[in-house]
Amino acid sequence: MTSVADGGGSVFGMVTEPVWAVDADHLVCYANPAAAAALGHGRPADLLGRDGRPVTATDEHPEPGELTGPVRGEGMLTRLDGSLLPVEWTLTPWNGPEGGTALYVFRFLPVPLPVGGGAGEGNRSSGLLAHRQTERQRRYAMTLQHGVQERMVRALLGLSLARQELGTAPSGALDLLHDTARDLEEALAGVREVTDALSPGALRVGGLSAALTALARRCPVPLGFSGMPAKRLPDLVEAHLYLLVVEAVERAVAHGRAGRVEVSAAIGASAVVTVQDDGAPPVQAEDLAALAALTERAAILGGTLTVTHAPDTGTTITAVVPL
Repeated sequence: MTSVADGGGSVFGMVTEPVWAVDADHLVCYANPAAAAALGHGRPADLLGRDGRPVTATDEHPEPGELTGPVRGEGMLTRLDGSLLPVEWTLTPWNGPEGGTALYVFRFLPVPLPVGGGAGEGNRSSGLLAHRQTERQRRYAMTLQHGVQERMVRALLGLSLARQELGTAPSGALDLLHDTARDLEEALAGVREVTDALSPGALRVGGLSAALTALARRCPVPLGFSGMPAKRLPDLVEAHLYLLVVEAVERAVAHGRAGRVEVSAAIGASAVVTVQDDGAPPVQAEDLAALAALTERAAILGGTLTVTHAPDTGTTITAVVPL
């Protein structure tokens, strides 16, 4: 294997998987063309001297000089544009010319994070199905809110009036009315929860800003937001962007163990929505699945999703949706 400064030509130049070697300080000292291409660089020499360790959940890697056999794991590589590339990696001892080196071999995981949407019959079909499902959820939510909930509220009022009318009734009858009213209140709370899950009333009435205000009250960690649009967006766009934010916040709290989440938006020819958390990098399988679902939701609207992570700022998810 040759130094990246020598422009390749080694046997590793024929390997299709990204491969590079790191020295005792974990800095890249050799690489193959596949590694440069995967990270968006023009030539292997551009990788020389960078930290060769992939981002992992613990950020703990064995020292190259202490390896006695292969070590495997999953993590992320950071591309030139700052986006993250999920990989499975194997680190093995390698006696390079300088000694004390180790060799990383990477295999792409089948969850591409930066994805453009809207092209192809498959994307159009899935987008149409998603739009129809969103519309159905809005209708179901309105039926629950203006039908079921209102009837349950009237029933509670009726029970309250019945208790007043039966002021001198035996205590057993009053206890029965009290228990019935309590059960009905709990059922009403459940219906409201389902209604909000289908299509929040705050979103339908007040738009993204109102819906995110309600979300912040329910969020188990501090949730801040800024730059919300003053004018309403199309119903389907608002619905999908709101669900994207909800799913991104849930990912940050459940998988990233975030202590705080910030949501911002910029509205122009496109809607640019950013969700930033201070949690761990997205490297677990469940985390990658959540990001894949977010990517698909952005693609439904003909948009793109980019995910970046930095140790000092955490994970940033940016969705760009054309308007």
